[in-house]
Amino acid sequence: VFRVLRNRIFPRILAGKPAGDSIRIWVPGCSSGEEVYSIAICLLENLGDRAASTPVQIFASDISEPAIDKARAGVYSKDALNKVSKERVRRFFDRVNGNYQIKSGVRDLCIFARHDLTRDPPFSRMDLISCRNVLIYLEPVLQKRILASLRYGLRDGGFLLLGKSETLGGFPDFKITDRKNNFFARVAATA
Repeated sequence: VFRVLRNRIFPRILAGKPAGDSIRIWVPGCSSGEEVYSIAICLLENLGDRAASTPVQIFASDISEPAIDKARAGVYSKDALNKVSKERVRRFFDRVNGNYQIKSGVRDLCIFARHDLTRDPPFSRMDLISCRNVLIYLEPVLQKRILASLRYGLRDGGFLLLGKSETLGGFPDFKITDRKNNFFARVAATA
């Protein structure tokens, strides 16, 4: 998923951006933040030297306040980082009290908020929404309502990432970008 994000999705997002325009990402159901920070790291690696001059806003939301607090702190055990390369640990984490904390420069890109995906309005004008493994816990009627909300939150041409067990269920206004990894692009509304 992250290889596709880095090599195919982020280049497409960046290619359509005027200079100075921000990259906007939303991760609903962010839990303890691993997905949010993984996306932030992937984006920063993709941006390279342009990272300092490209405005980035990554919104991360969850219904659980304790989960938001944990995610905001960005502290993880050594075991939680066993699949993270030594180079990434060195570049993006600080050692704190026997654990590892996401560096403040990465945490500063991420805005954490309590948000009920089933009731609250969506964040808007997103380039990417990563909603992996959230819909599988909901009934089909609620899934459809949330998909409509996510569709509204994406800009035309924006990307939606779902979990491997999730589908759009025939929801209109999306085209498949990567079937294997469940990336979809919002198609511009037609009159």
